This record gives sequence, C-alpha cells and structure tokens, in this order.
Amino acid sequence: MGSTTMSPPSFPVVLLLLLLATIAAAAGSNMDEEVVDDLQYLIDNSDDIPTNDPDGWPEGDYDDDDLLFQDQDQDLTGHQPEIDETHVVVLAAANFSSFLASSHHVMVEFYAPWCGHCQELAPDYAAAAAHLAAHHHQAHLALAKVDATEETDLAQKYDVQGFPTILFFIDGVPRGYNGARTKEAIVDWINKKLGPAVQNVTSVDEAQSILTGDDKAVLAFLDTLSGAHSDELAAASRLEDSINFYQTSTPDVAKLFHIDAAAKRPSVVLLKKEEEKLTFYDGEFKASAIAGFVSANKLPLVTTLTQETSPSIFGNPIKKQILLFAVASESTKFLPIFKEAAKPFKGKLLFVFVERDSEEVGEPVADYFGITGQETTVLAYTGNEDARKFFLDGEVSLEAIKDFAEGFLEDKLTPFYKSEPVPESNDGDVKIVVGKNLDLIVFDETKDVLLEV
Repeated sequence: MGSTTMSPPSFPVVLLLLLLATIAAAAGSNMDEEVVDDLQYLIDNSDDIPTNDPDGWPEGDYDDDDLLFQDQDQDLTGHQPEIDETHVVVLAAANFSSFLASSHHVMVEFYAPWCGHCQELAPDYAAAAAHLAAHHHQAHLALAKVDATEETDLAQKYDVQGFPTILFFIDGVPRGYNGARTKEAIVDWINKKLGPAVQNVTSVDEAQSILTGDDKAVLAFLDTLSGAHSDELAAASRLEDSINFYQTSTPDVAKLFHIDAAAKRPSVVLLKKEEEKLTFYDGEFKASAIAGFVSANKLPLVTTLTQETSPSIFGNPIKKQILLFAVASESTKFLPIFKEAAKPFKGKLLFVFVERDSEEVGEPVADYFGITGQETTVLAYTGNEDARKFFLDGEVSLEAIKDFAEGFLEDKLTPFYKSEPVPESNDGDVKIVVGKNLDLIVFDETKDVLLEV
C-alpha cells in the first residue's frame, strides 16, 4: 500500500521508476516470500533445492541412506540396487577440457549427490551410456557426469541452475538436453544427433513402418532427395530434435502420408497419433520456418502438464498459454469443453491441463499462480518473461473459454494483481494505491505522480 500526491502538469515529472517496477513485479506474483522466475524449473525440481542456494544443501555425510536413497527402489536390506556405471566417465576441472577436446560428442550430467531426480536418472543414464558404447564404439561419443557440489567453478561456467542439468557438447559447444530422463529417450535423442538429420523413404513398406512406429513424424514430398530443399529440411530437423523427419520423392509414399501425388512440391505434413492427426505446412520452405511450424503444432490440442511434457510446453515458440486447473474427478466434465475451445486457437495459444490434485505438478503450479482450494479454474498466462496472469471469472463453459482466449490474444483482459480492496472513498489529495488501481492512478499519463512506498 502506498500514497500519491498529484502535481500540476507543468511540474517536473517525478516518478520513482525503480520502486514502481519493484511494486509492479511483486503485485503480479502471488509468492509472498519468493518470486519464482522460471515455472518449468519449478516443475522439474519441485522437490529439490536450487544450486544457487548452497545454504540449503544437506550437511554431513552424503552417503547416508536416508539422504541418498530416499527416492530410489531399495532391496530388503534397505540398500540401493547397484548401478553399473562402467561407461559413464567421471569429469572434474582437471580433465574436463582435455576430455571434451578428445571426443566429438559428449553428454554431461551436472548432478548433486543428494538430488532425488539425479538418483532417479542414474540407472537410465548408465544404461544409455552402455547401449551407446556398444553401438557407437568408434563415434568419439561418451556420456559423463560432474559432481556440481564439488566442481563449483564448472557449474558456474556452464550456468547450472538446477539438478540434474544435462548438456550435450558437439566439438566443445554445449546445448541443453530437455528430453525425458529415460534410457530410451536419451539414446534416441543422441542417435538423431549422430545419424542423418533426414531419412529417405523410398518404398511403401518403409512408409508403413513409420506410420505404425512413430508417434509423431514429419514428411516432405520433394522432387529429389538431394539439393536445396533437402538441405533446408535437414537444417529444420536439427532445430526441432524431438520428432523424426523423413523425405520422399515417391508418389505412392506421399499418398500414405495423405499428400496428393499431384500436389505442388515441396510439400510438408506433420502426422500425430492424436485427435488432430494431420497438419499441413503452407509457409516458406526455410529451415527456421519449418522448425517453427513443427514446434508450434507438435503438441495436441490440450497438453497435460507433467515433468515430461514441461520442456515441450515452456520451450515452445508459442508462449501464451490458457491453463485449466481441475481435480481428476472433474476432468471428464471439463476437458472435452476445453479441447473444443482450443480448436480455433491452434498455433496461436497453448492449451494446458493441470491436474489440480497431482502432488508432483498440480500442487506446486497451483501455488505458483496463487490458486487455493479445489475449484475448477481457467487462467491465461503470458509466459515467464513478463509473467502476467488473467483469471476467467464466472462459469467455465465453452463460450466463456473461447471469449476469454480471444480477449487474451487481443490484449483486452485485465491482469490479476494480488491486492487489498480498493478504498470506498479515495477522493483526498493523497490517494491510496493498491494492486487493483495501480494502473488507473500511477500510470495515468495526464498526471505526474510521486509514489511513497
């Protein structure tokens, strides 16, 4: 709460920008004690301590069973099953640079011994390392790990903000890995980096295998399987690495992918084993545009928020989201309405379902947005960069959600601020400012404002 005095327009402008920015930022958040800047980090690390809080790290012996094995399967004696990490290289400051220089491709996990997610990842990471060592023994490929609690300089150099942080180095240049933390996902992701960016499809049998085996796939129908268009497709594939890209010049293959054999080439289609099975691309045949199209359309009409789906949601080029919070027992009632409302906004907004009574995701995300209780809630969210939120008032219905989403797109909604009630009488020379009248009083361009905080 603060007060303002109004000066005549001729008076020099006096505005405490720094204080005002601080108030506006705080007003837009419902976190009383801490502002969480990255919602995806909150989801991925809801039960871990951030690396930038060393005072919160567990003290004492990191080999204590209660600390190390709290999230792991244990045998009858209470001990963690042994993990064969023969093929996982242990790196430290002394050998980090030289090892990267000797290997073209290195995946590095920055971990903390007490981190529950790191412990859960360990067997899959070791299994992925063993599998890749057996199949790519001459590819200058390795999986490695760094204890970030010991190698703090390395952690700071690579901006490690949470555990585990996984980076993939190609000739010493890092990029983040945000895929699923399973052996299969890691192996598939690395194989795509090592193999051809685009696979040729020349027969109907090959096409059938893709249609039955891939959950999502991109196919381009080209005049030839080499040349400028093929190069652009390959570049797009490396930008969007969560989906397999294919190309064909065979009309019978194109037909199986629902492309008219007489269609103009190049043609591109995205296929998904979901309600919206086909999405055709009609933009410029450039790598960045194709990758953007795939990234924007690869998600279903409504994506359920989990630790596994959060990277594809928060890493999506579409930042604006409409979120439905509902308990599991209410989801059958509201999800069909939510999906129907999402259809006109495909490629413009992300529609996300949050299971309110999920301890893993629902509770921390609801806390982040200041949602209490179990009532079904719809809100709009601009993304982490400016982190404004807007709540749908009234009944959760198809038309209400569509109107709400349209207003969000057109920037016609009023942001929600945590606020005390607006004073019933506020006509004095000194005005009372609360969250709900901040814009009206402080940002009135016809007046100069002195704000006391």
